[in-house]
Amino acid sequence: MNIGELKLDLIAKIIHTNDLETLMKIEAVLNNIQQTIHEVNEPPTTYIKTEKVLILNEWQQARIDISLKQIENGDFISHEEDQLELEKWFQEQEK
Repeated sequence: MNIGELKLDLIAKIIHTNDLETLMKIEAVLNNIQQTIHEVNEPPTTYIKTEKVLILNEWQQARIDISLKQIENGDFISHEEDQLELEKWFQEQEK
């Protein structure tokens, strides 16, 4: 798994969790990382970029923005609810 895949996996897990404590821990870790980055006294040219950055087109960014708004509005279902719906759908298809 490369960095990009790991980031997407983590984002998906964050989106699907409703555990406030877990989200607050993630926020604390990320804030700590940001603070540590600002405390480094080495010039940025010391670091070598090792992977390409994906540039999203307008459609992709718009779709992400829509999805984030849906999450903010609580317009989503949990992983458990999704699994139950899939199981029900599969059972209906077997009939």
